[in-house]
Amino acid sequence: MSRFVRNSLFGTLAGISTTLGNFLSSLVISRLLGVDHAGSVAFAIWLVWLGTTFINVGLPFTLARYLPEVIARDGLAEARRLAAGLLRPFAAWTALPTFAFASYALWLLGTHAGNESSPLADPVICVLIGINCTTQALGDFARSVLRGTHEFGRVARLTSSSACLQIGGLALGSFLFGPRGAVAAYVVASLLPLMVLAELPAPQGHLRGDVTQRIIRYTRYRWASDLLGFLVWSRIEILFLQLTWGVASIGLFSVGLTLANLAVQGPLMLTWALLPQFAEQHGRQDRESMRNLYGTGTRLLAFLIFPACFGLAAVLPTLLPLLYGQAFVGAIPAAQILICAASISAVSAVGSNLVWALERSDVDFYASLVGASLAVVGGLLLIAPFGEIGAAFSRGITQAAAVGISSWFLASRLGFAVPIGSLLRLLGAALLCGAAAKLGLAAHDGVLGLAIAIPAGAIVYLAAVRMSSALLPEDIERLRTAVRALPLPLARTAGPLAHIILG
Repeated sequence: MSRFVRNSLFGTLAGISTTLGNFLSSLVISRLLGVDHAGSVAFAIWLVWLGTTFINVGLPFTLARYLPEVIARDGLAEARRLAAGLLRPFAAWTALPTFAFASYALWLLGTHAGNESSPLADPVICVLIGINCTTQALGDFARSVLRGTHEFGRVARLTSSSACLQIGGLALGSFLFGPRGAVAAYVVASLLPLMVLAELPAPQGHLRGDVTQRIIRYTRYRWASDLLGFLVWSRIEILFLQLTWGVASIGLFSVGLTLANLAVQGPLMLTWALLPQFAEQHGRQDRESMRNLYGTGTRLLAFLIFPACFGLAAVLPTLLPLLYGQAFVGAIPAAQILICAASISAVSAVGSNLVWALERSDVDFYASLVGASLAVVGGLLLIAPFGEIGAAFSRGITQAAAVGISSWFLASRLGFAVPIGSLLRLLGAALLCGAAAKLGLAAHDGVLGLAIAIPAGAIVYLAAVRMSSALLPEDIERLRTAVRALPLPLARTAGPLAHIILG
C-alpha cells in the first residue's frame, strides 16, 4: 500500500470519527437540552472556535505544510526538532484566552453581574471557554505534527478516542449540569491529543534561518487568512443571529450546519493526505504529477460529495424530525440550503491544498478578504431581517464567491485547469439522485419512505454517472487501487461492491 493511499484511508477514518462525533454530540445536546440551551452551547463553542483561530496564528497548518519538506531533505529528527523549537513560544501564547476569560469571570463575580441566562454572563462557562481555547489550540499543534510526519494512523486513533469521550461526556454533563456540563465535556475531550506534545525532544540550538524565514512569511499570511476565513467558513452567522434573533435561532441554525458537515466531512477527510503529497511534489518540481493529482482528486471528491449533499437535502423533511424531534422542524428550510451550498465549497478542498502547497497562502488571504466583506454585508442585509434562512443564503453566497476567486487563480495564474465539464456532469447526476429520493418519499413517508428513497437515489446517481462518463478511466482506476489497499476483510467486501459500481 502506498503511503499516500494509507494516509488517505487513515484520514478518512479520522473524518468519519469527527463527523459522527459532532453529529451524535448535536443529537445529545438537542435531545437533552432543547432548542434554547442547545443554542447557548452552540454560541459558547463558536466563541471557542473564534478564540482558537486567533491564538493559532496559522502555525499548526504551517507545520503540516513544512514538516514533510524538512523530512524529505534533512530527516525525521530535524523535523521533530523544528516542531519542538516552535512549541514553547506557541504554548505560552495559547495561555492568553484562559487568562482573559478567567479575568472576565472574576469581574462578573466581583460585580455580581454573573448569571446563567447566556454563556457570556455565566462565570463558569466563561472559564471553560478560555480553557477550551488553549487546549484546542495545543491539540491542533499536536495533530499537525502527526500529519506533517505522516503519522495519520495516530491521528485517526486520537480523533476516534476524543469523539467517544466527547459524546459520553456530553450525555453525562448535559444531564447532570445542563449547558455548563456540556461545555465542560468539550474541554475534557480536547485533552487527549496533548500527550503527543510530551514526546517532542527538548529544543536545542537555533532553528535553520532559511526555513524559519519561510515559515514566518507563510504563517503570517496563513494567520490573516484564517482570521478572515473564520468569517467565511466558520459560522460567523451565529454572531449575527445572537445579536438579532437570540439563542433559539442559533439552535435551529446549528442543526443545519451539523447536517451539512455530516454530508461533506467524511469525503473531505480523504484530502488530509493531499497537503504533504503536494508539498513533496512541489519540492521535486514535479508539476505534471501535481496537475494530475489535482484533477483526479477534485473529480473523486465531487463524486462522493454531490450525491451525499443533494440526496440528504431531498430526504431532510422526513429525516430531521426523526433525529431531532418536532421542536426542530423549523430548521429544515435553512438546513436544505446549507447542505446544498456546502457541496460547492467542499469540492474546492483539493484546490485549496494545492494553493497552500505552492506557498501561495496570500491567495487564500485575498479570497478570504472578499468573502469576509460579503459575510458582513450578508449579516446586515440578510440575517437581520430573515433569520436562519437569511443566514443560510448569506453563507452560501459568501463561500461561493471565495471558491470562485481561488478557482480562477488556479486556472488562470497557476495553470491548473478546473475540471468543469466533469463537475457539471456529476452535479447533474446528483440532482437526479435528489429527485429520485424525493419520489421515493412521495410514495411512502417515515422510515419506510427513507428505506425506499435512499437506495433509489443511489441507483439513479450511479447510473447517471456511468452514462455521462463523468469520471475518467484514471479516476476509476485510482478508486480501485484504494479499495485493493483496504485491510483484507474490508477489501473482500468492498471489492465486489466497487466492481458493481464502477464496472
